[in-house]
Amino acid sequence: MIFKKVAVIGSNGFFGNHLVKRLLQIPGIDLFLFGKNEHGLPSAGAQYKQVDIADEESVKAYFSEIDLVYYLASGTIPASSWENPLMEIERNLVPFLKFMEVISKLEVKKVVFTSSAGTIYGAAEQKAKEDSFKNPFSPHGIIKLTMEYFFNYFKSKYNINFDVYRISNVYGPDQNTKKGLGIINTFIEKIVKEHKIQIFGNGQNVRNYIYVKDLAELLTLSLFSDPGKSEIFNLSSNDTLTINEMVKILKSVIAEPFEIIYTETRGSDNPVIYLDNTRILHAYPGFKFTSIEDGILETYRYIKSS
Repeated sequence: MIFKKVAVIGSNGFFGNHLVKRLLQIPGIDLFLFGKNEHGLPSAGAQYKQVDIADEESVKAYFSEIDLVYYLASGTIPASSWENPLMEIERNLVPFLKFMEVISKLEVKKVVFTSSAGTIYGAAEQKAKEDSFKNPFSPHGIIKLTMEYFFNYFKSKYNINFDVYRISNVYGPDQNTKKGLGIINTFIEKIVKEHKIQIFGNGQNVRNYIYVKDLAELLTLSLFSDPGKSEIFNLSSNDTLTINEMVKILKSVIAEPFEIIYTETRGSDNPVIYLDNTRILHAYPGFKFTSIEDGILETYRYIKSS
């Protein structure tokens, strides 16, 4: 393993929390956690610092000896910036560019970036491979893809490499659905609390899903990657379902009755995304995804108990 000093930006978030738990199980790395909040989540053996990633002096001080950075920070979701696209530039693109400009001149060897598979490809009727045509229509997807392209700039100018993971719909324990993300977790919470769920549109939108613990495991690939090489991966399981099909699985797994209410579709929702995960499985041969039935059951038990 080449990367010894590893930083996670966004360690308090859904992805970050589970990634940190997995990284703490791997010997030989020094882990440094960063976020916007004053305090980090309880994680024995890891240092947490509140940081403004757009502040040059703070970044220089905290990242001067870091080898690998997991950049999980995001200030928006697709629905939040639909009516205000400038939000994407102010909260995501500008801080990212300022951060990259500083760390590209330090000793950082590689940056790992979590992108959004559900928004950067646009509507994809065929399986979307990493090199497929990309046609994002939401401000969130447009800026995510712009950030991806800026990695090419920083690599050309400063010779800093990157791994990009284009992530599908993630679900599992500890997700904060108040931000408007997480359709599976949102549905389970509504079933437990209200015995009804709301579907935007007719339920025929197609989505890919991945259990958060599988996500965390696959993100560790970058720890053992070539620091002189950049990679891009679609990160999804083999579960490609319409929302209606996913709801049928909810009914089969969760022993609670619930009502389904269909309402007006949202313009920010991608109607179809069907990801090809061949590349990530070649990079991690033998990896077995958690079945969506098992993942939903574990998520339901967690939500029910909490």
